[in-house]
Amino acid sequence: MSLAIEVDSVASILLSDGWHDVAFKSFDLDAYEYLHDKLVLHGGGQSDVCATGFIFTCKDGSIMCGPLTSIQAVKIKVRKRVKPR
Repeated sequence: MSLAIEVDSVASILLSDGWHDVAFKSFDLDAYEYLHDKLVLHGGGQSDVCATGFIFTCKDGSIMCGPLTSIQAVKIKVRKRVKPR
């Protein structure tokens, strides 16, 4: 069994400071790293830190990103199901 989460359906993300709404189907996952003037200061996977991160645009237009391990839960938009006749 899999708890499949369709990234385009993610409506909100729960982080330690509360829920954050995701705008424009912008939630995505990828490897991450911290840079300074294009120099990698710390790459995901170093020091046994999760190499997968998240990024999304908030409703106010700001960008939120961080390690995948900081996500506590996600809210997903559910399509309305058509009742069979």
